[in-house]
Amino acid sequence: IGSWTALVELNLATNQLTVIPEDIKNLQNLEVLIMSNNQLKRIPPSLGQLRKLRHLDLEENKLDSLPQEIGYLRELTRLIIASNQLTQLPRSIGSLTNLTHLNVGENNLTLLPEDIGQLEKLEQLYVNDNPNLDVLPYELALCTNLQIMSIENCPLRSLPQEIVAGGPSLVIQFLKVQGPFNLN
Repeated sequence: IGSWTALVELNLATNQLTVIPEDIKNLQNLEVLIMSNNQLKRIPPSLGQLRKLRHLDLEENKLDSLPQEIGYLRELTRLIIASNQLTQLPRSIGSLTNLTHLNVGENNLTLLPEDIGQLEKLEQLYVNDNPNLDVLPYELALCTNLQIMSIENCPLRSLPQEIVAGGPSLVIQFLKVQGPFNLN
């Protein structure tokens, strides 16, 4: 793989891949990487060297963690890591300041890092079907461009159902009011 240096888009979806080769870091022109529906258990830290990457799809694998180096992917606008076995996201996720779409639904997340509040361009957030996610960070209120927020099938104890039913803007307003900072 490492010798395909001119590659801009790589789709290896729906194979039985168990590893991402370390030499993927040589694909310095790569903007789109799709590796959904495989058997991946880990992501090599070298993936963080793909500085032009804008779209990363790792949905439906067997990932239980992401490397901190994911935060080096500053051009990333779409990160899809749904349907894995993630229990947490690295704090470096907050460095992905160009992210507009984040899908971490259908995992085993217990919390979202406070750093998620740094994703000011975030428009779509999917955290649905995380059976252990019972609280959202107040910092989510800083994501003022959020238009779609999917939080169904999470046992959120800090959000009244009426607020959730009102959609993302009402959830954000609730987090602003309840949070430790005044954004008005």
